[in-house]
Amino acid sequence: MDEHLLRYDKSKELVFIDCETMNLCLNRCNNVPWQIAMLKVNGDKIVDSRDIYIKWDTDIKISKEAADITRFNPKKLEEKGVSPKSAFEEVEKWLSSCDYIVGHNLLGFDVYLFRILYKEFNKVDLYRKLPRKIIDTFSIAKGIKLGLPYSSDEDLLAYQYKIYHTRKKGLKASLTALGKENKIEHDYQRLHDALVDLELNLKIWNILKWQIEI
Repeated sequence: MDEHLLRYDKSKELVFIDCETMNLCLNRCNNVPWQIAMLKVNGDKIVDSRDIYIKWDTDIKISKEAADITRFNPKKLEEKGVSPKSAFEEVEKWLSSCDYIVGHNLLGFDVYLFRILYKEFNKVDLYRKLPRKIIDTFSIAKGIKLGLPYSSDEDLLAYQYKIYHTRKKGLKASLTALGKENKIEHDYQRLHDALVDLELNLKIWNILKWQIEI
């Protein structure tokens, strides 16, 4: 009876994505992503992954706070880093071909980093297609906690933005909070590495998807 729901549909391709950046600013003149990780998922299974380090020709320096939190390693970036163009081509290929783009706080943060990449290579027309594919687990989790779950007769993107901007004192919906309250086993000490974040994000999504009607 509910076979049409995403939690049952193993034919749908989901791309989980997370960006690590120089700071928290959301415009190109002050910030760029230096790591972008992606997981390609069908059903509950990871079928492919990417961990992309990006070397920008820029004077932007990573903030001390961001470097400490993300364990930024300039040597690793130098060794593994690719050009922004190479990174964009890989990201664009994955995001354009998938059915859904999943991540935590995508609508509040990462989507603006996508825009930086797409604008850099004059592909804003392609960028505009992305938000309709987004499932933001931060908004979904908040909606459940607030007792305002998504209804199938709503516009999913509009619902998620509504929940994102809804505030309630004391409500916790970070990856760490959701993981620990659901007793998910994970290496929490390594969070803020984009790929490690996504592995936890997938575990959380596999719980949330049974509580929503998408």
